[in-house]
Amino acid sequence: MGTSKGYIAPSTPHWAQAKRGVSMYINNPSSAVKSAAASKYAKSINTEGYANSRVAHVLAGFASFASNSSSNGYATALRDIGREDILAMDPEDAINELTLHFANNGETIDDAIALDCISETLSVLNIQKIEDLNNIEINGFIKEMVCQFAKLKFAQLFDKQIRNKCPNIVQANQRIAEMQDYIYYTMELTLTNEILASINPHNLSNETIVQDILKKGFELMELYYGDSYENLD
Repeated sequence: MGTSKGYIAPSTPHWAQAKRGVSMYINNPSSAVKSAAASKYAKSINTEGYANSRVAHVLAGFASFASNSSSNGYATALRDIGREDILAMDPEDAINELTLHFANNGETIDDAIALDCISETLSVLNIQKIEDLNNIEINGFIKEMVCQFAKLKFAQLFDKQIRNKCPNIVQANQRIAEMQDYIYYTMELTLTNEILASINPHNLSNETIVQDILKKGFELMELYYGDSYENLD
């Protein structure tokens, strides 16, 4: 896992509200306050443009490879990206090298979180070797990467704030895990198959699809908890 945890959310007005929401949750970890914090986080992500960052480019690149592998076989997909050398690697090294290839070895903050998103998605979907990509359903694959981004980006932005405000490591880890689970399952619940299908017309590029799914997922998260968000703003 390569995500930087020393990163702090920006100090723009929307992120200031999101930080306040997180502080309120630390002090009062009720369901209502948790949902309000999630809504503020979702609004900040969309308003400040994080859903359109380099992460979308990396995830789209991997999704495109997965789609090509599913349609034409993984050997052809590897040749198309100029990485036939991966064919000679053992299964674990091959899938790791492929992930690093698309995520630029995790060199920047965005590359690192994209690397983690892909790695977690492969784990959740039990994809242990490249040939397993031959059998994926692409919308479900993209959805899982987007859900992972929502979860992991929260920890990246608020890890330091939560640890500074919690009295001990155990409580800090618990608060982070609770919020991450909440965010992940909310995104998973709201991004239905119908919504994914409506976003994925065949004439759009993979990057546009990923950007649109990210945007829609955070919009739905904000609206899903809209009442709590307004009441606790």
